[in-house]
Amino acid sequence: MTKILQFRPAAIQPPACEVVVQRRTVRQALDWQQAIMDEARRYPHGSPELVRFLRESGLLPRCSFLSSEQGGGPLLFRFIGRPALDTLGEAWGRMVLGKPEVEDPHCEFSAAIAREYAEAIESGEAVVNEVSVTGIGRPFSFSHALIGWRQGQHRAILSAVKMHDVAGPRLLRPVETASDAA
Repeated sequence: MTKILQFRPAAIQPPACEVVVQRRTVRQALDWQQAIMDEARRYPHGSPELVRFLRESGLLPRCSFLSSEQGGGPLLFRFIGRPALDTLGEAWGRMVLGKPEVEDPHCEFSAAIAREYAEAIESGEAVVNEVSVTGIGRPFSFSHALIGWRQGQHRAILSAVKMHDVAGPRLLRPVETASDAA
């Protein structure tokens, strides 16, 4: 007699993601984040000159950049810096690069951060936050300075991030698209 065991597949529930965002003043940003914000003010709609500044100052690996197409549409991951890759992983970076932020598999986290991006873009003012996250791997926290631009339908956001609770291989190069366009 052959007995076949059948197991009912259990629905796998990911842990609940909790994102706590605490606003800080621009004066509370780290000195290098303030330097990026100061430089960005010189270019109210972004510029390749800002990218050049970030590269020459060695600050580019600390930043991530998202922008829409010229005619509008969703923000696309264009450049992903070391803090995000060290926290969310190289595979995540390869998966989302060039894709809309809404396709990020960390839905609750990306939705919370997207609200901050939208505020910085719409207001044209830098936004500085302390963010803590649980439910995505090990809990982590970071500060970010967000600089946003809007020119017609084209939107862009630069995020200068300092991780607090993550150690990782920070010598690796960031994942980026070929264009690096600001």
